[in-house]
Amino acid sequence: MVTIDERKSAIIQAIVRSFILTGKPVGSTAISELTGLKVSSATIRNEMATLEELGFLMQPHTSAGRVPTDIAYRYYVDMLMSRPRTSPGEARAIESLFEARTREIESLFQEASILLSRLTHSTAMVFAPFSAADTVRHVDLVRLGPRRMMVIVITSKGQVGRRMVTLEKEVSPDTTERAASHLNRKLAGLGLEDLRADEVVRSARFGEAGMALLRAAVDQVCEHLGALEERVFIGGTSNILREMSIAGSEWAQLLLEAMEKQYIILDLLKDLLAERRLTVRIGEENKLEELQKCSFVGKSYPLGSGLLGSLGVVGPTCMDYERIIGVVELMAENLAGPLWEPLD
Repeated sequence: MVTIDERKSAIIQAIVRSFILTGKPVGSTAISELTGLKVSSATIRNEMATLEELGFLMQPHTSAGRVPTDIAYRYYVDMLMSRPRTSPGEARAIESLFEARTREIESLFQEASILLSRLTHSTAMVFAPFSAADTVRHVDLVRLGPRRMMVIVITSKGQVGRRMVTLEKEVSPDTTERAASHLNRKLAGLGLEDLRADEVVRSARFGEAGMALLRAAVDQVCEHLGALEERVFIGGTSNILREMSIAGSEWAQLLLEAMEKQYIILDLLKDLLAERRLTVRIGEENKLEELQKCSFVGKSYPLGSGLLGSLGVVGPTCMDYERIIGVVELMAENLAGPLWEPLD
């Protein structure tokens, strides 16, 4: 049994870090310069040969240096990697995203996935479970024409739904305004289980057109609350194409197809909910075949009311683990906690 001693660890660390930076095989001369080991090039080559036999390194060509394998990346992440880090600029970009609490929650999640992809140069995914326990915060009726109406529903968690209604009879602006006021008095604070559509309509005193508007609006509110579900927001799928030269066009096509099938990504992100910690899966450690030439870094975050969300990034196995782990952790911290407290 061969021990991974200090010298071998230094060689693994040098090769992983160099390959992350350059994407090129690393030779014994470069290792000597990177590690400062006071041994001959022949000794370093012997150590590299041993590490290759152990599965930590591979040699693309007989005359080339070595490149790390999935095992080397795993050893690096678990044993050699420095503390995860983010630059001041990255930290500021993430914090700025969450400073204003006025934007729609869905928009915030989408922007978070896009920013995460931009900062990591990878494909990013954010999982957000919108619970059916969410309640009505406000209802607006926007008159687009005499018989055309938009019903806008804002929930207590900030999700916004917009639904179009076409009425049989014309409704005046005054009736529209009065109907909106009635809906807000009757629906504010109610969830789907507590909302009684017939009671809301029966308690109103409107003409035939106004009552029809109320019925249609209440139906749309109920449909919106019933449609709240788990969602995945994906950013940076174009980054997959940048990695084709490393993993191959066939792999890129498989991964793009997986991204389109959101239920596959949903399962991947929901796995993080049970683990409740940072997760790094490298190459064949990934269950999905489409991800087995990639690395996945993900983490869950609390949403309040017992709910958990999660986020992650998918990139090449030669990703900058220290920086990407730091960015993922900071994004998870900002998505948690106060963001989900009810707005006043």
